Amino acid sequence: MLVAANPVPVVAYPPSSSPPVMASRRGGGGHSMSPLQDDAESSTTTSTRVQTPGNARTVMVTGANGYLASYIVKDLLCSGHTVHACVRDASKEASVEHLKQLTNAKSHLKLFSTGDLACAGPGSQVFDAPMKGCDAIIHSATPLSVKFGSNHSGKEDIFNPAMISTQELLDCLRRHANTVRCLVLTSSMAAVAPRPEPAVKDESHWSDPVSQQQRDNWYGCTKTSQEQLVKEWITQHRPSLLSPDFVYAAICPTMVIGPQLRRPTTRINNNKITKVDGTMGSLQKWLRGGKSLAPNDSMSFIHVQDCARMHTRILQLKATDINQHARYMSLIESLHWNDILQLLRELYPNLPPFTPYQGDDKVKPTQFNLDNMQSLLQQQPVKTTREALQDSIDYLNQIGALD
Repeated sequence: MLVAANPVPVVAYPPSSSPPVMASRRGGGGHSMSPLQDDAESSTTTSTRVQTPGNARTVMVTGANGYLASYIVKDLLCSGHTVHACVRDASKEASVEHLKQLTNAKSHLKLFSTGDLACAGPGSQVFDAPMKGCDAIIHSATPLSVKFGSNHSGKEDIFNPAMISTQELLDCLRRHANTVRCLVLTSSMAAVAPRPEPAVKDESHWSDPVSQQQRDNWYGCTKTSQEQLVKEWITQHRPSLLSPDFVYAAICPTMVIGPQLRRPTTRINNNKITKVDGTMGSLQKWLRGGKSLAPNDSMSFIHVQDCARMHTRILQLKATDINQHARYMSLIESLHWNDILQLLRELYPNLPPFTPYQGDDKVKPTQFNLDNMQSLLQQQPVKTTREALQDSIDYLNQIGALD
C-alpha cells in the first residue's frame, strides 16, 4: 500500500549511547542496494568525533535511513553539517532510531516524512519542506522490489517510482535553485556496464538501458536512466537556472558491504538473527549456503564507509574539481569467483565446500581505471576486499546471523 507524503519535520532526540557494534557482475556491473542496517564500530571505522567546519552546510538526504544513506548521514553529522533526512515515515521509531542515536543528532538532524517514492509524483511537492534552507542534496533513495512471480512488475515497482520521484526532486530543485549549490546522486555500477565489456572500464562507459530492460534488469535500467536524466537536467539548467559554480556528481557503487547501522529485526525464539536484508543478506546467504560450483564470473565490493565517504567528499569540491564525466566508480577490485570463495573460506572456515571453476573459458576479472576515485579520496586508501569481507563477517557473527 502506498504511503501518503507528510512533509512535516520531526526533530530527532539526543543519542543515549552509541549502539554496538558487492559487487559487479562480470562487467563490474553490480549495484548498490539499500538494506536496513547497526552501528558497528571497528578499528577501521571513521572517527565519530564531531568536527565543526567553517563552511558547515545544510544537506538534504533522501532514503536517509537506508543502509548506505545512514552512513552518509553519520558522516555529515560528524563533520558538523545539519541534515534534513527524508524517510518514508518518521513516526516509525524502529526505522529511524539508529539515526537519532548518531553523534550530533540532537542539534543537527531533522527527520521528514516524505512517503513512498511512488507517491512523489508531479506536483506532490514532497521534497519542498526538507529542501527549504538546504544548500546541498544527496539523492540516495531508490526503490527495491521484493516481489516475485506474477505479482512483480519491474517497471511498476522499480522504474516508475524512481524516475517519477527523481523528476519531482529536480522540479523542487528548480524552485530552490537560489539556495542549493550541490547535488550528489547515488547511482550504481549497473549504469557503467556496456556490452561488450571494454578492456579497461572507466567513467566514460555507460550501460544501455534499453538492453537492460529487454533482459528484465529493471534495477540496472532504472539506475542508468535515472543518472542520465539527472545529468541531462543539470547540463540543461546550469547556464541559466543553476549557479555557474553548481556542483554535480554521481557516485556509482558496486556491491556495498560492511556493518549495518540499523539492526535487523527478524529473529527466532533464541533471539538470533535469521534474515538480513539487501547486499549483506546476499553475503549471509553465501556464507550459510555456499556455492557448490564457483561461477565463471567476477565481481567486486566496496565497504559501506568508503562509499559514504565518497558522497560526502563531493560537498568539499568546486565545480572545476569534478571530473569531466561527473561520475565516480566506487569499488575496490574485481575478483573471479574462485578467488572470492577461497577468500571467504579463509575468513569463515564454516563455508560449505565448493568446486573451483576449471574450464578453459575461465573469464578474466574486469579491469578498472580508478584514478578518479583515488583523486576524489585524495589518495587515501579504502578498505581492501579482505578487510571489507572480514568486517562484514565479524558483524554477521556478532548479531548471530551465521548461527
